[in-house]
Amino acid sequence: MSILANIDFSATTAADTAWKVYAALRGYVPSYCNDKNICTIVTCYLMSKKIQGKESEVNPLAIKYINTHISPEDWEKMKTIACNFSSEELATAAIFDGFETTSFDNGLITPVSIVKLTKKILDIQGKDNVVDICSGLGNFLISAARDVPSAEYYGFDVNPNCNLVSVLRNDLLGYNIDFSLINVFDLTLDETRRKQRFNKIFSNYPFGLRMRYLGDGKLFTEKLESHYPWILASTSSDWAFNSLICDLMDKNGKAVAIMTNGSLWNATDIEARKHFINEGLIEAVVSLPKAMFPYTNIGTSLIVFSSGNEKIRLVDASNWMQPGRRVNVLSDDNIMAIIEALNNDGTNSCQVPKEEILCNECKLNVERYLIGELHFDDGKPFSSVIKRITRGAPCTARELDEITSSEPTTMQYLMLANIKKGLIDDNLPYLKTIDSKYDKYCLHNNNLILSKNGYPYKVAVACVEEGKKILANGNLYIIELDEEKVNPYYVKAFFESEKGIAALKSITVGTVMPNIGVDALKNLEIPIPLLDEQNRIANKYLAKLDEIKLLQMSLEKAQAELSSTFDKEC
Repeated sequence: MSILANIDFSATTAADTAWKVYAALRGYVPSYCNDKNICTIVTCYLMSKKIQGKESEVNPLAIKYINTHISPEDWEKMKTIACNFSSEELATAAIFDGFETTSFDNGLITPVSIVKLTKKILDIQGKDNVVDICSGLGNFLISAARDVPSAEYYGFDVNPNCNLVSVLRNDLLGYNIDFSLINVFDLTLDETRRKQRFNKIFSNYPFGLRMRYLGDGKLFTEKLESHYPWILASTSSDWAFNSLICDLMDKNGKAVAIMTNGSLWNATDIEARKHFINEGLIEAVVSLPKAMFPYTNIGTSLIVFSSGNEKIRLVDASNWMQPGRRVNVLSDDNIMAIIEALNNDGTNSCQVPKEEILCNECKLNVERYLIGELHFDDGKPFSSVIKRITRGAPCTARELDEITSSEPTTMQYLMLANIKKGLIDDNLPYLKTIDSKYDKYCLHNNNLILSKNGYPYKVAVACVEEGKKILANGNLYIIELDEEKVNPYYVKAFFESEKGIAALKSITVGTVMPNIGVDALKNLEIPIPLLDEQNRIANKYLAKLDEIKLLQMSLEKAQAELSSTFDKEC
């Protein structure tokens, strides 16, 4: 029986023991291994057994590993740790998986709350055969085996340290999990393994890998591309992993993977997404909260695969979290809310026919569809009232420093920070000169200014005095409108309204840095009533704008008088 068979790993005592061992390792990373903490703790446990002369109780693979990989310096450091704790304490720390808020092990551990959510979605039963692709240190499989020990479990990873630790953790617990050291793509490219199928699959594969890093050079990539025709050299590795997952999934199976948000909407992955949508392989996409992983700020989503899906369930869980100091976590209530949203429509959930998604460049970013379709009785493409649209000047910080003037001139510079509450600052930075090549980036009177990045977007209308020039920053769109067709202040009023905000959000892509593409902006439908109606709305808007300016002036005057009250009275 396992020496840890009677330990309750959810108990405070287990956590306390784990933290004590981790504290002893603080600041130490062994030279033989780039992975921190758990790998090292497992090694310390092995040393403890070796020191006690109990090597026979440990997997021979592990003893061979420490005999060949540990340097004399590492040996002395870990020998000290091994002698300060019992084998049971070291084993407990090696198995403990209750940490949500640390950067332990460089991404080789899936956060506990995501493991809980995944187990709920997969609903593992006793007769299931379960696999973790890129199993890391084995947390998902160990947690699943703890709940349903009678299922069959397999873990595949290319990292030898991960494989060693997974095998040892499994041995310590006495579970029957088959961990294999293998490049996971060999599972489908190798003809001898192609018949192997699983009905429950999980994968928290590496984020942001380039295709060339998935195997040994060009030959491997060519094999991958020939096996998956929709995968190109530019395709995100997320979809390569997703292809592998669906290849290994039984026709009645279900799979869950964690992927980057960019791969759900970017232009380079259209063909890959089109394949999955057409084949009916995507069951659901759940937009996860930010900062779920301590080692990256990349926006992530959970994607669910199964067969025969004519509609795709989209869930926005981006705000369902418990904020932490370093990372956010999903509470049990958050997890249940996500499960509910995966089964029913609501404010944060909808089912979209795959034909609609195919017509939207196969984009799977949740926000696009949850907003709903915006239609206006007098709607027209924004491009129908645009004469010219361009981004601001692509000036570098160094170029700006060279032309910035400390004295007032007739030339100024507009940055995103200079637009506050819909108004452009009166005191913009002055410039010594503006190169003629940047003339096209200078504002004209009544140009509409729209921020390109960073939701919520800023909107302003330029007011340029005669004889002056204002150069706009590259983070801004400069839009010259056809004023015979549309009033610029009417457009500004629309984009600042609830419907206008929703319209801009519907064409927003990206989560770490939300942004709007120029083509999407041109094609955006906006209401264009008769010019008289536009002018009526614009005049009301301008009247309120003037009221705000007067109130701001009164506030500034009152604040100035407040600071001088004492001097006047004494």
